[in-house]
Amino acid sequence: MMVKRTRFESLSKYYDFFTKILMLGSYGYIRNRIVDNKSTKFSLDLCCGTGFVTRHINSDLIIGLDLTPGMLKINKKKNDGRKNVVLIIGDAYSLPFKDESFNSIYFTLASHEFRNIIPIIKGSFKILKNGGEITIYDIYKSNNIFHCAWLVFIKHVVEFGKCWTYTLAEWHKLLNDAGFIDVEEEIIIKASVIIRGKKK
Repeated sequence: MMVKRTRFESLSKYYDFFTKILMLGSYGYIRNRIVDNKSTKFSLDLCCGTGFVTRHINSDLIIGLDLTPGMLKINKKKNDGRKNVVLIIGDAYSLPFKDESFNSIYFTLASHEFRNIIPIIKGSFKILKNGGEITIYDIYKSNNIFHCAWLVFIKHVVEFGKCWTYTLAEWHKLLNDAGFIDVEEEIIIKASVIIRGKKK
């Protein structure tokens, strides 16, 4: 279960504008940390939306998958002329790819939209090649009082009460249970986190 697609369809035109405001000037910096200048052969931008990282991924072939046509339309405009970018409509719960298809998977600003993230993490593990890496970026749960207040705002004002987040320990367990190794995190401006895990 996730937030309804119709909501994203109606917000697609304004998504980038509001996201940049909520990221308090860190939009470009965070994107650079996520992509980290890594070069791979086949990459998947899972729940790619309007293309926060799609056009910045350095791969021979980049597949962007999202369930919302309106989001993909904006993403397509950003990647106009790039023949190595293919955007498709698809469900993160039912990934339409063969096992061991990708060297890297990027899953950014989307995990909090899903009540049950486990099938997505396990599905990502299956379609990664051995030695491949998943990079997840999103808000996370901590005990810091100011961070907690920020999460309350995000959940009830921005996400209309539907927002599922995890502690760092929970993220490590989710990825380890799915089979990922060498899981590590990078806290970004004390409000969000980049989680990386590898498939042995």
